[in-house]
Amino acid sequence: MIRKFTAVLATALLATTASGAFAQDGALGGEAGPLHLRDMGNFYVGAQFSEPDADGNVFVKNQMHVEYYFPQESSYDIPLILVHGGGGQASDWYYTPDGRDGWRDYFLNAGFDLYIVDRPGYGRSPASPDYGNGELSAVPSALIARLAAADNWPEGALTSDSESVRNWIVASSTTPYAGNEVAGNDIAELLEKVGPAVLVLHSAGGVSGFWAADQQPENVVGIIAFEASGSDMLSIAQGLTFDPALPEGFEAVENADGCKVQPDDAVSTLTNYADIPVILIGAPESFLAAGQPCQLAAMQQAGIDASLVSFGDLGAPGTGHFAMAETNNADSAKVMIDLAAQLIAGAK
Repeated sequence: MIRKFTAVLATALLATTASGAFAQDGALGGEAGPLHLRDMGNFYVGAQFSEPDADGNVFVKNQMHVEYYFPQESSYDIPLILVHGGGGQASDWYYTPDGRDGWRDYFLNAGFDLYIVDRPGYGRSPASPDYGNGELSAVPSALIARLAAADNWPEGALTSDSESVRNWIVASSTTPYAGNEVAGNDIAELLEKVGPAVLVLHSAGGVSGFWAADQQPENVVGIIAFEASGSDMLSIAQGLTFDPALPEGFEAVENADGCKVQPDDAVSTLTNYADIPVILIGAPESFLAAGQPCQLAAMQQAGIDASLVSFGDLGAPGTGHFAMAETNNADSAKVMIDLAAQLIAGAK
């Protein structure tokens, strides 16, 4: 079932803080400006239903919640699909820890149609008792503080008890994650439903997004992988189509640059990525950016048209792993907008 609201007139959405209160300035539109929508709504993909039990009950699992926002005037005929990182949910794209507009609003005002998912077990995608061996998936606040760019968060120096860190983790799931295979299948179903599209993958959302693209290559115009897990493609090979198939017990070797890659005399290519350009983007204040040159090497070796860029070089210096949440998120949003526009233009 698709639930939707059609905005015939201009519609303004108020940015909310993580605690649910209105943004401090209280003004319509916020930092990104007022939003004028032609449509918005939500639906589910991926639901799997059990056979009726003795009492006639049917149960469901593996469903993924998808919401969509369409600006009144679209500038692009190819939408973005936003896939959140670990411990978060779709609301990661809504607001910052101090209540300012998030990337969602900047993307909409740039003219992109958006689909935003809650990976199964996060946000509005309900958990099932058989997810994750029953283990909780909440991200500890100390990890958020470690990954954040302190100079671009409201308090500056951060601890695990900082107010902005607390404001960010209120959206962290406390239920088990369904796993990347389920999420990948659900994102693939979404691509089949709405594609072609550009996938925007953040952090732990990478594996499921890469696996989904392998299933639906004809519906992926390109991928922006923001410090996304699995970007070396070799560590997630079981969900990808290599030609020839990687040998059983495959182990990567170390090249001259210290990167884990395939042996030069036995290179397999990712055939379903032949027409999917991938942009890896790193944050100058994130320790995760250090591993991206090796991810790029592994991707290019497998035949992917991959490139590596940095927020710092593209107009958003000082950015960290949670660029969408930081004080300069307007600058980092512009970088993402430009990259998405570049991928869409290349698809023409």
